[in-house]
Amino acid sequence: MSLYRGERWELSYGVEATYGAAPAAGLTATNLFGVFETATLADPDFEHRPYWFMNPASRNYTLAYKGRARCSGSVPDVILLDGRPLFLPLTDTIVHAGSGTYTHTIDDSSALSSIRLVATNYPETSTTAGLVRWYVGGKVNRATYHCEEGGMLMMSLDEIMFKMPYFADDDATNISPWYDADAVKQSLTLPSTEPYYFSQGALKIKLAKDSLSEIAVPTLRNFRLEVNNNLDPKYYIMTNDEKVPYEIHEGRREYRCSFTIDLVDVAGGMDKNDFFLELMNQGSDTTLKGAGIEFTFTRGASDTIRFRIPGDYTPTMASGDQGGMIIRAPMNIVSEGVISIPVEMIVPDVQILVTDSLSGSVYPV
Repeated sequence: MSLYRGERWELSYGVEATYGAAPAAGLTATNLFGVFETATLADPDFEHRPYWFMNPASRNYTLAYKGRARCSGSVPDVILLDGRPLFLPLTDTIVHAGSGTYTHTIDDSSALSSIRLVATNYPETSTTAGLVRWYVGGKVNRATYHCEEGGMLMMSLDEIMFKMPYFADDDATNISPWYDADAVKQSLTLPSTEPYYFSQGALKIKLAKDSLSEIAVPTLRNFRLEVNNNLDPKYYIMTNDEKVPYEIHEGRREYRCSFTIDLVDVAGGMDKNDFFLELMNQGSDTTLKGAGIEFTFTRGASDTIRFRIPGDYTPTMASGDQGGMIIRAPMNIVSEGVISIPVEMIVPDVQILVTDSLSGSVYPV
């Protein structure tokens, strides 16, 4: 007997040139998300439709018809070792610049990259792949960038929606169209770089009530930036025996940014009332600019990941250029020694700037 163990999985992705392309020679998926321990694979759910009719002898359904398939999975709590997967919930384009030290600019855009995901598991007593799955036509529906005190910068791919899976199990060659002999394992190289630690982070903020003067916030305890693309799978009229989506469209994108700070007076820094006053000021501010937010993680010289809200870090009242709008920042009586303020914002857009020694040619896009 040979067991299939959780730690013997390999999981990687590739960017598709053609949406939902079936496995074929020359197609690869060798990009890595980072370090993670669990994932939910996108094996299909079928919405079979039962009908209760002409069955006087029973209250059970009489007959079921084949319904449509839905494929979605997740890869939570990925420890980021570089900036390469950051674009997946945001865009299909990264702008690369520089030489020796490179800057990679990730601005959100209407279109997302579609990806193929390859999952391989090895039986306990062998180094020969035992289970291989290809998932094609994938787009990230929901994702979260997050970090908390004592931890590391992570990205959770909370939901990735796919068109369909393929496999190459020799016992199932007659299962069409799911079987494909080209759905093979990938040759992967594990990364050796360090994570981005919370202790290497910094938060700066520009509040409208202070005329957008930049202040540092040193008492940050955690931060989360959530993205929801509201993807919409379409099942158009067509020959489609497998009942999978014809394509997946991007919907209205929504951002939420939240973080927690300890209430500590810092000379030359934030004041205890800053976030409360900004929250109240939004209700009377006729220009309603919102706040600028900048989270930066510095791993070393010329090695940073920076999140900016809005994209140019300079809020204005212009359409599409506002900053983060605080929707709540309660100050509660708590049993802990230091009072904390959880701040939550809606956000119009985001830019991620990555500085590293990796040329654009080794990024997925």
